[in-house]
Amino acid sequence: MRPIRLAVALAVVVALAGCLGGTTTISASPATIPASAYESHGYVHGNSTVLPLSYDVGVGPASRSVGVETWVSGYSKTTADDAVTVLAVVSSPNRQVAGQSVNPLANLGNRELVGVGLDYLTDAQALGNVPEVNGVREVGSRNVTILGEEAELVTYAGTVVLEPGTAIIEGESVVHDGGSAEVRIHVATVEHDGDVVVVFAIHGADVDETDAIVALAGAVEHPGTVERTVTLGQSS
Repeated sequence: MRPIRLAVALAVVVALAGCLGGTTTISASPATIPASAYESHGYVHGNSTVLPLSYDVGVGPASRSVGVETWVSGYSKTTADDAVTVLAVVSSPNRQVAGQSVNPLANLGNRELVGVGLDYLTDAQALGNVPEVNGVREVGSRNVTILGEEAELVTYAGTVVLEPGTAIIEGESVVHDGGSAEVRIHVATVEHDGDVVVVFAIHGADVDETDAIVALAGAVEHPGTVERTVTLGQSS
């Protein structure tokens, strides 16, 4: 049985279930990292996925359902000792309908974004069940430039508690025994061309990928070139 020292479930976000409905659909442009950038740091591209969500806006008879399509592009790196880093670039449309924002990320701070990302992992159950992350606390920050905008890459520490399960890591089915792992979580956010773009990375506490994450954040393109897509639950 191959151990997972960090089940970096960020690929997690890619499996978030949603319901797309209503007559209005608002879509983000994909944000991606070019192959020349991620390959130079030892990363591979998993896939880019459209997450269809829906929200009710308005009050009473004037309310309606609005579909929101958010893109998630995932990248990962596995070292010889099975330490895993996962990085996701999320782009979500920053629009208003009936005076209400339909962007679930637009008004969130970095700490709140950590919670949202980890909730995605739990909901998706991509690594079995991820019931909680304990002791999330800020431990550092660095300035980064994403899409020409200055942003703060904030780093958090915490403990991920994993229950036994099976995950797909770089196309391979991996069974893990569960347990806990100390992790580092990095988050940076910018607004660009009508979308909110978030860089979210997670890895074990015994790995220092900050320089690579800063470099990859600086290489983000929006709109970017989509290499490979997945339609919730399907691969292509």
